[in-house]
Amino acid sequence: MMIISIGILAWNEEECIGGTLRSLLAQRLIRELTATGDVHVEVIVVPNGCSDRTAEQAVAALQAGAHALPEGAFTWRVESVATPGKVNAWNLFVHHFSNPQADCIFLMDADIRLDHPDTLGNMLCALVQDAQAAVSTDLPRKHIATKTHKSLADRLSLAVSGMTQAAPGQLTGQLYCARSPLLRRVHMPLGLLVEDGFLKQMLCSEMMRSPCDNRRVVRAPDASHVFEAYTGLKDIFFNQRRQQIGHAVYTFLRDYLQTHVGEKDAGEIIAENNARDPDWFCALIRARVKQRGRWVMYPGAFAVRWRRLRNLPRWRALLRLPVATAAFLLDVAVLVAANHRLRSGQLAGVWKDTKTKAL
Repeated sequence: MMIISIGILAWNEEECIGGTLRSLLAQRLIRELTATGDVHVEVIVVPNGCSDRTAEQAVAALQAGAHALPEGAFTWRVESVATPGKVNAWNLFVHHFSNPQADCIFLMDADIRLDHPDTLGNMLCALVQDAQAAVSTDLPRKHIATKTHKSLADRLSLAVSGMTQAAPGQLTGQLYCARSPLLRRVHMPLGLLVEDGFLKQMLCSEMMRSPCDNRRVVRAPDASHVFEAYTGLKDIFFNQRRQQIGHAVYTFLRDYLQTHVGEKDAGEIIAENNARDPDWFCALIRARVKQRGRWVMYPGAFAVRWRRLRNLPRWRALLRLPVATAAFLLDVAVLVAANHRLRSGQLAGVWKDTKTKAL
């Protein structure tokens, strides 16, 4: 029997977690495969630091949906955590809450919709069928893609997404499926603002013992989810600032680990550091910022948009050039603001609650 553990990490998502869970329980992987007795699926929701009724809404949705599923082949529970933070919730789910016998682990955000009934099943098949793959992903789709009449801002947003998704080995923390033994070797340090790039690096480089191999990330066919895109200029700015700060912080961690990996791999080093001093990574950030002086952002930050054009055919790159230029101008303002915020050391409010009720 195959055991699958699905973790949903949630922070103040009472408005949308019910819809997310209903779309999850409608997946054929859960509704049909559990009925055969060949697969056991557990769903664990981890509300972290919530000040709303996320946990209660999750319980209600899972109780209502579980009645239609075979008893014993499907289990669920809600594990509320007092401390906010996705990284802390991730560590707890992967290393403490999920079934230690699980063959594969799915992780997903609490504010997405699975819009294809075979998304999870196709992601699982893509991972199982590719022996060298460490993690499988789907296609993230912005909710504005379904609008009949798109504004100029909508079209620019979708064009930027197309450039990003053209890059090889894309992994988004919104939804992915990984081999359990490999994922359990990963530990995340508290203070990591954006986990996607770090997780990809760990899974694709044997815990930073070898060069990153993008072929270890596979995108499943006929698998997708919808997420709410930021449409307001203020929300876009705050999100991009967080992403840029998060990537800069990740480079501090990557550089540190690359100089310390030896007898112990990167996952073991982080696990030991976390146990010894939960604040070790924040101390590392402060030290690196102090060393770098006035400009603390990562090298090549201003060239990211132009590098992504190289992943497109020449004719498409030419068509995307105006979009890349507009995105670059936004990047300049965002990077200056991110640099200022990182140098100030005030990172507590970087992750802003900007969601609406579009989903």
